[in-house]
Amino acid sequence: MTVADGSQVRLADVSEVTIGTTPATPAFQIMRYVSSDVRISKQTDIPNEIRADRNVASIVDVGRSVQGTINTFLSYGTFDTWLQRLLCSTWASDVLKNGILQQAGTLEYFYEQGATDTFVRFQAVRFNTLALTLRARQSVQANWGIMGIRSPTPTNAILTGATYAPATTTPVLNAGLNVSALSFTGLTNAPKVQAMTLNITNNIYQNDVVGAYEPYSHGLGRFELTGSLTTYFENMDAYAAILDHDDIGISTTLLDELGNSYVIALAKTKFLDGGPVVGGNGQAVMIEIPFQSYFDATAAGSITITRDPA
Repeated sequence: MTVADGSQVRLADVSEVTIGTTPATPAFQIMRYVSSDVRISKQTDIPNEIRADRNVASIVDVGRSVQGTINTFLSYGTFDTWLQRLLCSTWASDVLKNGILQQAGTLEYFYEQGATDTFVRFQAVRFNTLALTLRARQSVQANWGIMGIRSPTPTNAILTGATYAPATTTPVLNAGLNVSALSFTGLTNAPKVQAMTLNITNNIYQNDVVGAYEPYSHGLGRFELTGSLTTYFENMDAYAAILDHDDIGISTTLLDELGNSYVIALAKTKFLDGGPVVGGNGQAVMIEIPFQSYFDATAAGSITITRDPA
């Protein structure tokens, strides 16, 4: 027997036409990732029965679901399908906006174990959250939170007729060389940003029914996009926008060395809080600004992503 090595675990993905059903002869896409903890979440109940000897009488297996995170670096064209599922929408003329379309996929993990390998497949996987982090002199991180319904049945073979497209090879985007045109409408002087985070959640919830071991279905909650800015305190503009509760538009372009780009635009945000922070001697004065995006009628959504291949 061979212990599985983390450096040899393959993650592959395929979209489901019918949620919860892996397509016949699936055309998997091998995904790029850094780490993952997708797993079964097993719910147990310990009946509070009294025993004279004070021991636990039983532990009952009452239900299961799938949850976890997939941590990645952002690169052009690698996660367009995941972005589509996350925003519950589809790309139209290379533009993606948040919507209400429910989508899911099958994730397959392949573990190299010598003569007999292991495959674990998770069905009805939905993308509930994304944490996107842009920090000076670092690669752009995109960390995904998923939810699923079907409990996996580990096997030792691929699905009949399955094919595997190789992973993309586009460069990893970094916040030093690949972020341009970071702009703020509603501010006379754009702040100098040291770090920016975007946090998206669909607030997906599971519907449970009596007689079902797994969730019956998932529902979409309110789409929420929050974030934070760490900026240098150069002038009063950003601070005034906090105090005046102004509408601020945020847009940034992520451009890789091959000329591929994404433009991420939040047409309406509110700076929720913050003010100058004095960290001490030998440090610049910063402003930490939490913000939230909300619906803009002209953009017809809270976020717009435009892709432009080289």
